[in-house]
Amino acid sequence: MDDNLPDDAMVTVAALVSRVEALVVASMLEAGGILVHVGGAAHASVQVNTAALGGHRIWIPASQHLVASELLLEVLGDEEWAFSRGLQRAVLRFAGAWAGFCTASAVLFWSLGQISLLWVLAAPLNFLTVPVNPQGRGDFYLHDEARYPAA
Repeated sequence: MDDNLPDDAMVTVAALVSRVEALVVASMLEAGGILVHVGGAAHASVQVNTAALGGHRIWIPASQHLVASELLLEVLGDEEWAFSRGLQRAVLRFAGAWAGFCTASAVLFWSLGQISLLWVLAAPLNFLTVPVNPQGRGDFYLHDEARYPAA
């Protein structure tokens, strides 16, 4: 943290991909008595532009940066984050079923002469319209003096 910042300046303590994770971390910090602002809280996690805009940023006053950093270290720990393979399989199954349904519908309408062959060939691309909640490890910007609590 820059020591030249005034106490009422807001600093970024985290940039998270998931809206749910951002709101949970913000609630945890608020429960610890820290003022919190979640940037992009009105964006849903399934929107692509949220990740493109840098995720959901959590801002806190510079005067509470050390306390917030120590709280985050205490709660989050140093455990390794793991990607959910079960969720990935579920999304892929749903996206495959959706693409199959769209393709079957397009073939039906093509056989009735209602649409061109181009629409049938493009129908499987409808799986791209399935909204998903992105997964990824968030970025935490902790205070330089913050340390893991003694065990």
